[in-house]
This record gives sequence, C-alpha cells and structure tokens, in this order.
Amino acid sequence: SLGTVKGSKGAKAFFYNDFEDNCPGSPSCREKAYLVPGNEVVVNRVRSGFACAWYEPLKGQTRVGWIKESDLGITKLVPGGYRSWLGEWTHAWNGIVFTENKLPGFLNVTGNATWKGLGDNVHVGEIDGRYEPKGGVIEYSDGDGEYDCRATLRLLGKYLIVADNLNCGGVNVSFSGIYIKRRR
Repeated sequence: SLGTVKGSKGAKAFFYNDFEDNCPGSPSCREKAYLVPGNEVVVNRVRSGFACAWYEPLKGQTRVGWIKESDLGITKLVPGGYRSWLGEWTHAWNGIVFTENKLPGFLNVTGNATWKGLGDNVHVGEIDGRYEPKGGVIEYSDGDGEYDCRATLRLLGKYLIVADNLNCGGVNVSFSGIYIKRRR
C-alpha cells in the first residue's frame, strides 16, 4: 500500500526501530529520523499499530523503519493500465525496461541486475520476456524448473516493487527492491 504522512504543518512522524524485544512499541525505540506531512511511503505491513514503511527522499539515503499507523493515511491503489508500466525503472545498479508489444495489452520486459563484490568480483543477471499485467502485477518466469528465475513485479503508484527467487543470475544477484521510473 501507499501511505502519506498526515498532520498539520510542523508535525513529525518518527521512525521506530525493532532491534529489541519491546520495539517498535516502546518510546525508547523512537529514532531521530522523521517524516513530515505530505511525505509518501510504501507500506509493507501493519503490526500492532505500526506500519513498516519505505521512504525514498529526493536527496540522501533510502529509509526503512516503523512509523505509527495513526500518523499515516494508507491507501490501496487501483492498478493503472498497461501504459503505466512503460519506461525505464531503476533500483541501485539494476534496471528494468517496459516497452509496448505488438500484442494488445502485452509488454516487453527486459532487465539487468548486478552484484558487486570486492575488487573486480561482479555477478550479473537478466530478465527478458513478454507479459500481460494483471491487476497491477506481472508474474515473471523463464521456466518451470526449480532453479529457473521467477519474479513478481507489482506496480504501486509511482513505484515498481520486485521480489525474485534469487535464481535470476549469478551468486548474490537479485532484482528484488523498490524501483523508481527514470525521468527523461
């Protein structure tokens, strides 16, 4: 789901950690980092009055943590049409591109993922196929075998959320993450 921080000007929605047994519910779990009204987050789950939230600032580091559910307006989005997918999406060194296919409603899906280790230790992976989004989701697969690449690609507003089975390339390569559409 998507969440938007609620409140009047000057309000703060603090992040809470879950490093200890009583967290995120205890005041001692509150961190210095906070969001302000209007900030948008991706909500993974809600538990005991807290939402696990991912925030991508315009500048700086991505932030993930728990925010009080009462500080957020959480919305379930209605999936857009297949044209909403079109373009290049990026996450870290990874990229996924959606282009129109000749078959109505279908998309060409291509992507590259990279894992960089120490020195010149680099592993890569790729996806490539033709898919029809259904309900805002593409279930990617390059085969039915136990070790074939499979990934779920979910369009959520301006975010593309990807989860794979870690079989989409070399060791440690993964497409999993939250992607942002690259602006032209």
